[in-house]
Amino acid sequence: MSDPERIRIEQGDGVCRLVLANPGAHNAVDHAFGREFLAAVTGPAREARCVEIVAEGPNFCVGGDIRGFAAEPDRSLSELADAFHAGQRALFDLAAPVVIAVQGWAAGIGLSLALSGDLVVLADGARLRPAYTAIGLTPDGGMTASLPAAVGRARAMDMFLTNRPMGAAEALAAGLAARVVPDDDLRVEADAIADGIAAGPPQALAATKRLVRAAGGVLTPADLSAHLDVESASIGERGRSPEGREGIAAFLGKRVPAWPE
Repeated sequence: MSDPERIRIEQGDGVCRLVLANPGAHNAVDHAFGREFLAAVTGPAREARCVEIVAEGPNFCVGGDIRGFAAEPDRSLSELADAFHAGQRALFDLAAPVVIAVQGWAAGIGLSLALSGDLVVLADGARLRPAYTAIGLTPDGGMTASLPAAVGRARAMDMFLTNRPMGAAEALAAGLAARVVPDDDLRVEADAIADGIAAGPPQALAATKRLVRAAGGVLTPADLSAHLDVESASIGERGRSPEGREGIAAFLGKRVPAWPE
């Protein structure tokens, strides 16, 4: 029997969809997943106007392949973490916005993957859990930085130390997710969001993403002053660009903009 595909790539209308396609294993992350993730993000995803990550089956991703860990006790988990991190770094480097849709459990490195998106959509039955310390491990996938940034240090430490799950409603209220939708509507809603982003001005959206990432959250007064200069330079550049000129002309002409390729 051939090894199952971990990630399937679907492309169309400017969107590159990475589909976690191993539902029989609840999309657990193993070495093959790491290789396929890196190949997808450094290949087809680089040409997209929007990248969408979705999953088949009842769960988005339950974390690492623990049975695989047990079968190779002498193999360092750093090897698996490094492989996933290579794909994650490539994901962070993408100019295109990244939409991630989560159903069921996003645990362990599955939660790290969910936190890597620019816009996270949760099904109302989604459950989020760090899970690492429950089996004597520490988080990877950037979670010790991304989870506190998303929900605050106190709530993140509660999740890390007690491994309590966070439901979709709490995740929305805490700022981890952008939207919560009914379970049955998740894929339709996420696809519509990704399609809408792909139809927008790609360079303006990419520049906005860069500005938000450069700010990195709450700024000191000195940092904010410097960031204002960065924003001023960016909007000046965008106003002179073909996209900016087309957007202004379309607004004044009361028509839908035809964004240049």
